[in-house]
Amino acid sequence: MALNSTDPNAGTAQSYAGQGLETFLASIGVSFAVAVVQISCFLLLRNKLARIYKPKTFLVPERERTDPPPASPWALIRAIMSYNDRDVIKKCGLDAYFFMRYLKALLVMFIPLACVTLPILLPVNFIGGYGQNLWTNSTADGNSTVVGLSTLSWSNVRTENSDRRWAHLVLALLVIIWVCVVIFTEMRVYTKVRQDWLTSAEHRLRASANTVLVSSIPEKWLTEDALRGLFDVFPGGIKNIWLTRDFTALLDKIKKRNDVHAQLESAESDLIRACKKRQIKQREQEEKKTRRELRAKQPTKAERAQRQKEEDEEALRRAEAAEGISYGEHEVVPHNAGEAAKGTETDQIHAHEHDQPGQRNIFAATVLDGGLYKVGQGLRDGANVLNRAGQGLMGGLQSLGHGVDDELDLENHSGFEFTKREPGPSSAHPQAGTPLKPSDRRVQILSERETPADRRVQILEGEKPTGRRVQILADGEKPKESFASDRSLVPSESYGSKEIKQQELHPSQFGNTVRKLENDEDMYVTERTKWYEFWKPPSGGYASPVPQGSEDNEYPFGEQKSLWTKIKQHIPFMSDAGPTFNYPPFVNPGQEEEYKEREGPAWEKWLKEKDRPHHRLPLFEFTPGWLPGLPFIHKKVDTIYWCRKELARLNVEIEEDQKHSERFPIMTSAFIQFNNQVAAHMACQSTIHHIPKQMAPRVVEISPDDVIWDNMAMSWWMQWGRILLGCGFVFGMVILWTFPVAFSASLSSIDTLIQNYPWLSFLSSNSAVYNFVKLAAGVLPQVILAALVALVPVILNMVADFQGVKTGSSKAEWVQTYYFFFLFVQVTLVVSIATGAINTIVTLTKSPEALPTILAKNLPNSSNYFFSYLVLQGASVSSGTLLQIASLATWFLVSRLFDNTARAKFNRQIRLPSVKWGSFFPVYTNFACIALIFSVIAPLMSVFAIINFGMLWCAHRYNMLYVTRFRTDTGGVLYPRALNQTFTGIYVMELCLIGLFLIEAGTCYPMAIIMIIALCFTVLYQTMLNKEFDPLTRYLPITFEDEAVLRDRAFQRAQDRRLGLITDEDDEAVTLRSAEGFDDVKEDIEMQDLGGAETKSPRSHGQQDHAPKVHRKNMSSGGGSLRRKLVNPVTTLKHAGTWAVQSGNNVRHATLGRAEDNLKTAAAYRRQRRNKELEAQRAIGEALYGGFADEIEDLTPGERDQLVKAAFTHSAIRARRPVVWIPRDDLGVSDDEVRRTNEYSEHIWISNEGTALDSKCRAVYGRAPPDFSELDLIQL
Repeated sequence: MALNSTDPNAGTAQSYAGQGLETFLASIGVSFAVAVVQISCFLLLRNKLARIYKPKTFLVPERERTDPPPASPWALIRAIMSYNDRDVIKKCGLDAYFFMRYLKALLVMFIPLACVTLPILLPVNFIGGYGQNLWTNSTADGNSTVVGLSTLSWSNVRTENSDRRWAHLVLALLVIIWVCVVIFTEMRVYTKVRQDWLTSAEHRLRASANTVLVSSIPEKWLTEDALRGLFDVFPGGIKNIWLTRDFTALLDKIKKRNDVHAQLESAESDLIRACKKRQIKQREQEEKKTRRELRAKQPTKAERAQRQKEEDEEALRRAEAAEGISYGEHEVVPHNAGEAAKGTETDQIHAHEHDQPGQRNIFAATVLDGGLYKVGQGLRDGANVLNRAGQGLMGGLQSLGHGVDDELDLENHSGFEFTKREPGPSSAHPQAGTPLKPSDRRVQILSERETPADRRVQILEGEKPTGRRVQILADGEKPKESFASDRSLVPSESYGSKEIKQQELHPSQFGNTVRKLENDEDMYVTERTKWYEFWKPPSGGYASPVPQGSEDNEYPFGEQKSLWTKIKQHIPFMSDAGPTFNYPPFVNPGQEEEYKEREGPAWEKWLKEKDRPHHRLPLFEFTPGWLPGLPFIHKKVDTIYWCRKELARLNVEIEEDQKHSERFPIMTSAFIQFNNQVAAHMACQSTIHHIPKQMAPRVVEISPDDVIWDNMAMSWWMQWGRILLGCGFVFGMVILWTFPVAFSASLSSIDTLIQNYPWLSFLSSNSAVYNFVKLAAGVLPQVILAALVALVPVILNMVADFQGVKTGSSKAEWVQTYYFFFLFVQVTLVVSIATGAINTIVTLTKSPEALPTILAKNLPNSSNYFFSYLVLQGASVSSGTLLQIASLATWFLVSRLFDNTARAKFNRQIRLPSVKWGSFFPVYTNFACIALIFSVIAPLMSVFAIINFGMLWCAHRYNMLYVTRFRTDTGGVLYPRALNQTFTGIYVMELCLIGLFLIEAGTCYPMAIIMIIALCFTVLYQTMLNKEFDPLTRYLPITFEDEAVLRDRAFQRAQDRRLGLITDEDDEAVTLRSAEGFDDVKEDIEMQDLGGAETKSPRSHGQQDHAPKVHRKNMSSGGGSLRRKLVNPVTTLKHAGTWAVQSGNNVRHATLGRAEDNLKTAAAYRRQRRNKELEAQRAIGEALYGGFADEIEDLTPGERDQLVKAAFTHSAIRARRPVVWIPRDDLGVSDDEVRRTNEYSEHIWISNEGTALDSKCRAVYGRAPPDFSELDLIQL
């Protein structure tokens, strides 16, 4: 066997050829023993360490919580197996569900295959074969070339028994057909489950359901009016538009501020801790001196423990009490949607005051994005519009009273007749119940000369419109309901009212609007085409489309730049520095920018100047912060003084830039939120622009939390270039990864290295050094190899970021593709092919037709290696997943070493493990491909595949239900790609069988031809499968819209009944009215008839019977908190606001608890520990998620709109001033630091509220950080 010298993994699997059953069982026995130990430890610890092994039972919002798992192991298995799949979707998301379904689908594939192939192929391969020795590696006669487990594979069939190959062919075709059937059924199930999820009432409430990200927008279309006029052709019209700007410079400042803030917080905490430690040390010395003078005994261990306990209790009391001081709070951190609404209104007015005269404020964003001030909607012609609410129709829009323009054609306005309307008696409403003539059905639109904000449409109808959109109906035509996801166009005061009202609506709510044409000749191209201008169309054609509301000199996006100027902007160190702005002073009056400590600081009593935290400044801005400074090269500064200055400066500059977003250039992308979900999906599937690559790609189902804001400023051509570079880098990494792996493997042969490299001879000169090196050589290669393998997903995520992907879902899709390619080549092919990856590529480059032969010569001998690989992976990964060694090490080792601030400990407590699906799916897809490749060549592979996937399914299902929290969700889009990647195993199996048939005698040529035909049909099948299912895997079909309306109604009725807004009698009355023809009586999912009332859901369905029955008209907009208390009485838990876990050993307070000194028996100790655990769990969960609406359906439409407006604003604009949260002590050092910081600059928010130092000088916290907002927990 000729192995590639540069690749230690090349042909590794070949060495396992002929492995006996005895050796195989011995090799996997150790792994199974380790797995049993890990599973046993998990079963012992899972009921004790609740924070690690079942945090989703209390430390997540109510909707995501699962019931605590049973204590019995057998009951646990039964609970995991019987858990409802729909509940898994609700609590874990589609990604988690489809991953579990993928493992289940693989079991569905291989269990029937094992039942069919094993009874047929094992006798065919073994009886009359080359070898008969299954148990050991040796042979009796010494002439047999096939021994061990290979006697059960393809290799054992003699050449003279080539007729037996027909059995392999038939079963191979059966495998192909069965896999294709399973994948087809899975694609059908996927589309059905995804469509149900997309059209569920809960999902349709979210902003992601009807928001589209549009990229590569041409410059002349980069206005809200132009985009609104373009996209209003889709049903329901536009609700919100967010134009993006290049906030790269502001993002860099925010990142630097975050670093400086963390550095200052850590330095201040270290200073206070050092003072406290010095005080304790002096106290111990004084006490020791006093005891020596008094000849007293040392305190006993119990006395020291009692004193420590009292100090800890005092620290906890100080952290929980409403004590401490705080200065520099720039804004009130919103803790509920009502506070957010007030904040956005204030910010909107503030932002409006900073608008530049005569300049269009295209992105007038503020800290919480201006609330009702529509993003992208500027001032024009002196119109002052502050209450547009994103063009959404909440009911009761106010008339602007403008006149109308010319009469427009009916055909140009999607069924609406736009006519002039003279003031006078004719404008009065007709009597109720009087049918209107067709000529009386009119819609009034203002001139395009008016501001876009002033355009409104007045509907004059003889009856109240029904449905989600206003329809112009012929006489006697029955109206049709549609599009329940948008707002009601014409809300009413009561259900049964027939009063005719004049409603003013935006034209985009009804359909297409067109710009006003001043001159008919403007529709044509007047420039004549010269005879040599072959690149131009003939003269007389129509002019290029013109956006609505645009004029030649209205949007001066910038001067025309030369090509060299544009290129220079993207060359490092050559781009223009950009305009400079004068910022307000960042220090208080009378203070110098260079911080100088005034006399008498509290820390001087305990420390010297040299004992304060110091660090060295880098020479360049781009120097990574983790690089250490060098003496005599880097300047050494006082960390606290330097950070105060930098933090104050950055706060001022960031907040000033946030007020003046017009300073930043506008970019070529926008978020467009439609009123209808189906309109968003239609916009993504339509051809929007008449020029290729313009206004594309368009992505639907954009979650605000999933946006990668750093890449929003990247142009399309730069993104394409980076994609090419990224693909080339990944391909090169896959091929050249063998060199670092070879280096790690060479370290195990220390004697060979010393012999080949004489300069290493000093390692063998000393026996002690030589023994140590040999000991390290036995461990180091595995450590390096594990680090290299762990680095691959990290590198691929960095490559995806480099490519400029704009959402986390797109990033996961790229990583999934790259990582599967890497794993399949490196883990499957390289270890199977004896000649190595590079030599194989060279061979295939010269003769691609040699691929089947290469596979046929290498793969059959590799089967035994993959037997062990699948079993070992299944045992080790599943048991390690359950035990969570990394989490244990993090909680009990890493946290004690590095979590030195209260914020770090708070974040450690509330952050649950997550999954990066892009690098998670490919590992198991590769397992499936391996099992499929050898399913016919080595039929025993099906058995080991079943063991592998079964163990992994149980382990991951437990983690999905009780441990892992999924903050973002791709909507299951990775599942179809995983199914398509599974075809790789089928293709390699077919190519290998083709090569094996061709290598055999001529009697197998027909079999090879049949397999070639099967390969072609498999490719055709996959192509047709993707062609038919691709539109359904991404977008929503129209047929689901009407059904979604019914589900919305049912959901809203259930919500109203649960909130106590309607009684059963009210619900029955609504039903009767609907039966009598009152179709306008609707329980809108947007809850229009609440009149803006803020309603919140109770914490559990079990409380609905106790909720007071409050009628809508009795609820005011200001009583949200009162109603929340009425509907949802929450029992106050002891220490509910303390977060239960403060620091270090206090992890045990949330999980293990501590035995009190007076406990004498183990039973009493365990009982008290369980009680403490349950109390701590409830306290943590209620403190974090109790008492406010944490689900989107618990909010009113107005609250949702406010949050959505802020969520889709650029993260640089939404960034809030962070608080320097330092622990409070009993020495006064903390209070003194807070005051001195505020005396230097009022632009630094510093506080010691809610945190303190315990007896061991560790930071403990009794509440969330002051800058923590519960609104950040709501998933929009």
